[in-house]
Amino acid sequence: MTLPLTDSQHAMWLLHTISGRGELFNVAECLEFKGKISASWLQQSLQHVWQASDMLACRFISDDNYTPKLHTDSTVVKILVQDLEQDPENVLAFAQNFAKPYLTKPFDFNTEALMKLFLLRGPEQDYLVIVAHHLLLDGYGFGLFSQSLNRCYNALSKGKSLPKLRFTQQQQLLELHQSDDYLAQQKKAQTTLNQWLDDIPKALTYSTSKADVSEPNHRLTTTFSQSVWHTVQSAAQVTHTTSSEILLAAIAATLVAQHQQYHVTLGLVMMNRQAMPELNSPCVQSNVLPLPLQLDEDADLSTVAIHINQQIKALKQVQSYRVESLKRDRQKQGKSLSIIGPTINLLPFASSPKYAGVETRSHILSAGTTDDIMLQIHLLGDAPATIDFDSNTARYDKAAVDSIQGRIFSAAQLWATQPKLSLKSLCEQLCQNTL
Repeated sequence: MTLPLTDSQHAMWLLHTISGRGELFNVAECLEFKGKISASWLQQSLQHVWQASDMLACRFISDDNYTPKLHTDSTVVKILVQDLEQDPENVLAFAQNFAKPYLTKPFDFNTEALMKLFLLRGPEQDYLVIVAHHLLLDGYGFGLFSQSLNRCYNALSKGKSLPKLRFTQQQQLLELHQSDDYLAQQKKAQTTLNQWLDDIPKALTYSTSKADVSEPNHRLTTTFSQSVWHTVQSAAQVTHTTSSEILLAAIAATLVAQHQQYHVTLGLVMMNRQAMPELNSPCVQSNVLPLPLQLDEDADLSTVAIHINQQIKALKQVQSYRVESLKRDRQKQGKSLSIIGPTINLLPFASSPKYAGVETRSHILSAGTTDDIMLQIHLLGDAPATIDFDSNTARYDKAAVDSIQGRIFSAAQLWATQPKLSLKSLCEQLCQNTL
């Protein structure tokens, strides 16, 4: 059976096809088991999860006119098992190095399942490395896939029947997206977003280069110290906001300091799942949309953080309209295609499920590509936040990314320590520290 693609799937298929660099859209995670697990139960679990969703058990084929279709194919991916002589000291670095050759090889949409799994067996621990195409899974989809795998594994370990998995099927998602209510919602979102962009200046980021992506993004990962993070959390309580909004305020402040422009537009990754069929769908659905922030030089941390909170709430109402369509709108209207600055991806604290009593920890190895710079903020409960700075190496060298990271961390610490400090004064301090 063949079915059309959703707008989100089609957008990702186009990016893969037109770029000629499909490997740039590969994503990967590593599930670290704090002990040993059953390879047999894991493979059985994968088979059950895989065949429960036609969005997983499929191929994305295209005809001579380059019209893509989802073609059902229930062939189950085989987990490849490899033995390790010793357990790695740095699991994240080891997993990134292991996944690297697979991340640099594009999937063949017509013939391949868009996922590879490797069970690496150390003397004390096991590690599951998953490499997939972004079309198959986005960040939320990875979570949905992993949760289902965990449910099945635990059922097998207890001798119970495999659970009924209520994944949305492709036809259900298509019907939702073709409904009158959904189309009316999209039309309203289109109007709202274009009105926002008509009223704001051109979005600025940390680089003036427009160079295209030529190789996988470079990643710099940094974690806040315990003392600074405690200060950030305290500032969030004082301002009646959250730690994520404090960090977004710090990012905005660094852009104000660099460009001396008080209107900042960030790109915010949106889950883009509101209806139940979308919440039960593993395939790519996420979106990136402009988060315009009209700031005032006299604003303090509380004012800026509350403004960010309000703008995020407004953005959630229009997240169904895709960024690719918005860019086309701007081109037709003679407006700049630079509709966002740096992209921000807020990753909330995720649970660490047990596999038959074995604890786990998830490591995100690659979140795909960005043509500029993307900050993935891992919010780990009470533990200090970690930020991945993924950057296009054609626009940012290592020194530039190090500088951006330093300014953002400095801004967060300075403003959290002195929340009544005006944005103008904060920017002056940031500029002095840069000199």
